[in-house]
Amino acid sequence: MAETRPDLEYAPQPSTFERWAGRFLQQHNRRRATPRQACRHHELKGIERAFYASVAWAMVAGIVSGGIIGGMEWYMRQGMLDGMQYMSLMEQLPYWTGFFAVAGVVSALEIAFLYWNALRGVATTSRLAGAPLHDSPLAELTLLGLSRAALEFPSPRHRIYGIDPYAYLSRWRLITMSVMYRLKVGVTSFLLRVFLRRVLGRVALRGLLPLVTGPLYAAWNAIITWRIMIKAREQALGPFAIEAMITRLSQDPLSKRAQRVSLHAVGALIMANQDAHPNHVYLLSRLLDAFHHQEHEIDVDWPGQRFALSRLERAEKHRVLELLIAATVFAGRCKGKRKRFLEELFEACNMAYPHEKVRTWRRQFMNGQTFGSAEANSK
Repeated sequence: MAETRPDLEYAPQPSTFERWAGRFLQQHNRRRATPRQACRHHELKGIERAFYASVAWAMVAGIVSGGIIGGMEWYMRQGMLDGMQYMSLMEQLPYWTGFFAVAGVVSALEIAFLYWNALRGVATTSRLAGAPLHDSPLAELTLLGLSRAALEFPSPRHRIYGIDPYAYLSRWRLITMSVMYRLKVGVTSFLLRVFLRRVLGRVALRGLLPLVTGPLYAAWNAIITWRIMIKAREQALGPFAIEAMITRLSQDPLSKRAQRVSLHAVGALIMANQDAHPNHVYLLSRLLDAFHHQEHEIDVDWPGQRFALSRLERAEKHRVLELLIAATVFAGRCKGKRKRFLEELFEACNMAYPHEKVRTWRRQFMNGQTFGSAEANSK
């Protein structure tokens, strides 16, 4: 790996929870070497097993939690129903207090298990992918990104080399996104339980509570854990895919003009994505090193650089577009604002948008393959 810039801040100071999660991940992954440019077949299979095992354990936790809460609801209502029909709210208070106390304890234990389960899955994924988590600013960035993925924390609200990822977001939307992130795992899980108790609290459905709540909680846990593990896989595989790209750029350098266009295009993509994705920060840092860029900040002038892109020679234009395809799939499936941005790039170059190529590169990236290869590198 090229020497990185020690004078640049790659990430803000992590919180207590992020430091704790980071120590957990480092204890399970002591790799310090440069990220490899390919994953072995058995390592990819191990990543898949960790993925599905984490989702399965989250579902088991939901079934157990839902069964306990639903069974308790059914049992308490069966024993107290007749006596509660004519009770005032004050007289029902002991029942409601007991129910919410037990439901709260069970939910808290389940949520704690979900966090531990996610951290364990992320740790296994990062270890098998060979993501370095020690002794360099880029490793610190990867570590912080994986910690946030496991904890379902949002990306930090700070500039990246002068680029504001949230420049196009209003303040109220930023606040809403921050609140929603914090509701995802904990509060939403508990609110779901309260909502289901109210919906299934009718006389005709009370006996179904233990049967219905378990599968519903399991499905909810599976969705949350699935999202966490997808993010973790992206961030664990990102470093070696980016290093492979930087190696190719070093062997066959772009012209100064194409380099400048590439930097501004990645910056514009970050703003279009409206998120400081760790893979984008990693990529931008390595591009700055590979291009020997002297400035510490990039003042994105995308309208001007978009015109410059269209004026590049065909071969360089094609290489810059491929770099942007890779940068897009590093941060998730190509859809929404990322897809529209990529479509605009090809439109500016009078080229057809390569739908199949983008889907293939995303699949290859998530399978640890080199872009353009037909199968994973099994060496």
